[in-house]
Amino acid sequence: MSSRPSGKSQGSAGGTRHGTPSASQAGSPTRGSGNPSGSQKGSGSQKGAPTGVDPARDRPKLTDAEVIGKRVDLPAEAFKLEGKEETRFAARPGYNTEGKQIDMGLNVFDVTSWADREIYQYDITVVPNLKESNALVKKVWNTQTVTEFLGKRGGRWLYDGSKLAWSSEAIDRNEARISVDLDALKKKAAAEHEGIAKRVARQSVYSLHIRQTKTIRLAYLKAYLQGTIPWDSHVLECMNFFDHAMRQFPSEKWVVIKRNFYDPSFPVGRLGQDLVVNQGIYVAPRLSESINRGGTGLAINVDRCQTAFWPVDSFDCLAMRIVMCQKEEWSDWTEGRLMRELRPVLVMKGTKRTWVPSEPFSFLRRLIKLKFVVNHRGKLGEPKVYQVKSIMFDEKYGANGGTANEVTFMKKSPDGTEVKTTVAQHYKERWSIRLRYEGLPLIETTRGGMFPMELCNSIEHQRYNYKLNPSQTSDMIKQAATRPTQRRKDIMEGVTHLKWAEDPCLLSFGIKVNSNMVVTKARLLKNPEVTFANGKINPGVSGRWDLRGKKFLEPNPTQLKSWSFVCCGGGGKNCGQGDMENFARQFSQTYRNHGGNIANPALVISVPFGDGDYSKICADAWNRTGNHFQMRPQMIFFVVPTKNILVYERIKKSMDCRFNIPSQVLWGNHVKKCQGQYMSNVAMKVNAKLGGVTCKVAGPTKDKPPFWQRPTAVIGVDVSHGGAGTFNPSMAALTMSMDRHGTRYAAACEVNGWRTECLLQDTTLCMLPKLVRHWKLINATIPQHIYYIRDGVSEGQFSDVLEKEVNTFKRVFREADCGEPKFTVIIATKRHHVRFFPKPNDKATGDKNGNPLPGTLVEKDVTHPQHYDFYLCSHVAIQGTARPVHYQVILDEAGVKPNDLQRMIYQQCYQYCRSTTPVSLHPAVYYSHLASNRARAHEGIDSDQLILEVGKPGFPYGKEHEEIYTPAQKAMPQPAPLLGMHNKNTPPDLIRFMNTTMWFV
Repeated sequence: MSSRPSGKSQGSAGGTRHGTPSASQAGSPTRGSGNPSGSQKGSGSQKGAPTGVDPARDRPKLTDAEVIGKRVDLPAEAFKLEGKEETRFAARPGYNTEGKQIDMGLNVFDVTSWADREIYQYDITVVPNLKESNALVKKVWNTQTVTEFLGKRGGRWLYDGSKLAWSSEAIDRNEARISVDLDALKKKAAAEHEGIAKRVARQSVYSLHIRQTKTIRLAYLKAYLQGTIPWDSHVLECMNFFDHAMRQFPSEKWVVIKRNFYDPSFPVGRLGQDLVVNQGIYVAPRLSESINRGGTGLAINVDRCQTAFWPVDSFDCLAMRIVMCQKEEWSDWTEGRLMRELRPVLVMKGTKRTWVPSEPFSFLRRLIKLKFVVNHRGKLGEPKVYQVKSIMFDEKYGANGGTANEVTFMKKSPDGTEVKTTVAQHYKERWSIRLRYEGLPLIETTRGGMFPMELCNSIEHQRYNYKLNPSQTSDMIKQAATRPTQRRKDIMEGVTHLKWAEDPCLLSFGIKVNSNMVVTKARLLKNPEVTFANGKINPGVSGRWDLRGKKFLEPNPTQLKSWSFVCCGGGGKNCGQGDMENFARQFSQTYRNHGGNIANPALVISVPFGDGDYSKICADAWNRTGNHFQMRPQMIFFVVPTKNILVYERIKKSMDCRFNIPSQVLWGNHVKKCQGQYMSNVAMKVNAKLGGVTCKVAGPTKDKPPFWQRPTAVIGVDVSHGGAGTFNPSMAALTMSMDRHGTRYAAACEVNGWRTECLLQDTTLCMLPKLVRHWKLINATIPQHIYYIRDGVSEGQFSDVLEKEVNTFKRVFREADCGEPKFTVIIATKRHHVRFFPKPNDKATGDKNGNPLPGTLVEKDVTHPQHYDFYLCSHVAIQGTARPVHYQVILDEAGVKPNDLQRMIYQQCYQYCRSTTPVSLHPAVYYSHLASNRARAHEGIDSDQLILEVGKPGFPYGKEHEEIYTPAQKAMPQPAPLLGMHNKNTPPDLIRFMNTTMWFV
């Protein structure tokens, strides 16, 4: 199978700035070496002293199921470890019978038949292959010699691009050895570049060994789908074969990234001014419930996808765009201005003045790990790809930084002597190249080479792995968030491009796929009525209601007496005193209209930035508010001039962990506008933080709960992680419903190791016991039934959820004298590509945008043949195509009927405390997601570790993740615990209130 191409072998002419010498020559100087060859002779990667665990790299080797699961939707039992007892997951007890039956299109396509024949699987090895290079195996496999040999043996061959192949026919003696001579490449290379010819000459003859290892019988897959045999390695081999049979033909002509295929003829758009976005096709085989009704039990999930890529361009152009798109005031910089602004900045560190990277320079770190080719005369025709290790910076280079005029190396002369020379001099003397942008920092490669930016060209098909800025995000949303009609059109266009009926691989193995979307029998659940303190409202199928004239079901129980609005920075880009006073007055009236319990008007003050330390601003606000009201502050609103996440987290860290009171951060632009809807939205959040309840779903009677007839609690858990390659600890959050209606939740959060998804036992024991004690205190009983709704885990971790997390939960309840409550464990995920497509213009099944109505439930055709799972769309999509949530019940000790479970999940989405629409995900999970993100603010890290020395006061810029944690922190086997929300100066009752209110919303 062909895989992702490595990119162009030379720089794009269009990617070079006009006037840059496209005919340059070779030899980048190497750091610390007199050899200007771009990499040290005989050098390899140097291993330094151990620096502790690298959570992004030091991971266990993936199992076969985990590797295949990256491309195919596998069931949970596929990930059972060898020698471990199989976990039995809950079986489907039946189907929903309450909702109205409707027809609903799905973006899945049935596999209608496959030939019941034996498939022969082979291991592929190449000798010699000391580095075990898959690229070498692939090169040898694709030679004409091997192609002709396999053609004579007959049958259709599939190749996975690594070490496996499949054939429809067996070969003689079940193995073969083929001698392959790559000398032809030598002759071709000599004409292009002398260096390649020398490398090829070292080894040009290889031996390809093809050995049959297994015989795949597709009858195993059918037996599993019918429920007559359990999952085993034979079924996994069948799914692996099906996946490669589906992807072989398109991968020969398109770019492949996991499950996504990118056809060069597909649309390409821009993200801001510096990135491109490619539209592709998502394709993944999956199991289907259709086998219970005469189908094959296999289907293909097809969707459109968008991915951000780096453009093919010279690095000086990339650097210019990266910096200019970060701030509006930088958008008109010239090349000269950029070179000046990239120079180091002199700052005081203690008593010493030292050079540090400038703020614009910090953005250039995004180029790290980017692959490129060198675009000058000495490198043309050499298909050598380099990778960026760093953008050169060192204090020793002084005010100009690591540029071509400052960086020197010892260069060997023809007579053998060494002369100290700059990089700029080297290119001028050796290749007659006068660099145009000598003031730009140099690129250092992973092999130790140093190159000027203007001579480096990025190669194609490199994903952009950083968070998109607001402009890029806006552009991505515009291109990705298409309405259902357009999305359906794009999907069907993708199916046309896939040409299943003409696919030679599928035809050879007798696989047929229906090119029409599946239309399933779905259900439309009845929406609930929403109860406020002064009446009920029936949102119907619109999924919306208006807060005007509504009083919150329960206002804040304690009168708001000591509170304030604080303008951070005092004017300037932020609000003026008049804006602040007007918003405070209008908000107070809005909150009162919704039932808020307010005794005194808020204090309105401004606190200057000073040195930009937000902890001092928080302390000043705390003291001034307390002194004004002569009592402890109950809540403080901070009005900030920026949406900087560092500002938000610094404020929350101080207020949550130091002063132990709820707080609310407002953006200055919103305060200036002072819009009624915005103030009502803020009032919902404030009311929940102060112990109130927005609304609830109406029960059958005024006092009877609508969902549970016995003491029940809902627990939600989410674990968030840092980005790829970062050292951020994993953050776990656990939420627990505190009342019989499931409207009020308390939350706890804690670190959860390094990139660990499953809750650690110590983490659970730190979070859950205090919430259980509080639940017992409020409800004056013990829970008899626990709904545990888990977010963020893949099928491979379902067993861990039951064997580790649930068992620890049960231990906590036993130790809290709660006996043995029955557990219903549900996994909720939105990371999938299943979409619902109502019949166009059918108002009974879809809204005006063509999305499904809230309450649309799908239990067939796209679900597992035996497992208890379903897809539920509970929300109204604001834009784009609605994404349903996939709920998978993996344990049900209470035997909850599908009607009751699905009604509870759907109707509780109407009780989310800060929304006037039903949300897409059960609130317990939604709240745990908010709390796990907030947990980042509770890390015990000094602000100096997070913030760069550059930047204006009040507008900090964060360090890269690898710079935040000290070597000692990185070497710790477990991250340090989070700061607690308690203080020796805070009364116990206020600490208890803070830790059990909805501080996280």
